[in-house]
Amino acid sequence: MKLLATVVVLAFLVLAIPASAGVVTSLPGGTVVPMPANNYFGAGPQTFDGITWTSTNAAKQSGSVFGYSGGYGFGGNGTWDGSLGPMAGLNDSTDVYSVTDTMTFTLSSPVSGIGGFLNYVPGSENPTTIAVWDSGGNLIESYNLTFNVGEGTNVGAFYGFLEDSASIKAFTLTDNYAAITELTVTGMTSTPEPGSLALLGSGLLLFCGLLRRKLRG
Repeated sequence: MKLLATVVVLAFLVLAIPASAGVVTSLPGGTVVPMPANNYFGAGPQTFDGITWTSTNAAKQSGSVFGYSGGYGFGGNGTWDGSLGPMAGLNDSTDVYSVTDTMTFTLSSPVSGIGGFLNYVPGSENPTTIAVWDSGGNLIESYNLTFNVGEGTNVGAFYGFLEDSASIKAFTLTDNYAAITELTVTGMTSTPEPGSLALLGSGLLLFCGLLRRKLRG
């Protein structure tokens, strides 16, 4: 019976271990998920290839942009001219509107890595933050962007997150005209939904039954 108790405890400990992710500047083997070039302005939602984009900026400068194929400026951090491909941008900052906005990419199933080619307007006291979240809405990891690439066209840097298991359900970008193109994901898997947990429970019950028979025999 001690062995049985140990197995049950270990099973639930595995389910309870919180996810953690590290910041990366590339995702080798990742898949680029292009946004449709629909030049949308607003708060969303906008869905593409199993990913849903939303933003808290519904109206400032006509709202955030999604699938935008035009030019976009980042102050002292250069510009994008649209040739990088459709992008998503917050289109506002706390410095201008005294409100901090966020845009979110929510995945239909969790992944082990996510990121993209990013840029933002530097110089604010309020950080420009990227972060990943699990399926329960819990923060896994966040990172404040600090790169400054200076004037130039189509400049920026790739940043994202990578973890050992597939627990990343959402990716957020917050403040200072943060923008992303070439959204990249890796390790797309199915999430351990209640049905999977029930299957685990059934397996434990079966194991318990077999163990009892062995002990009695």
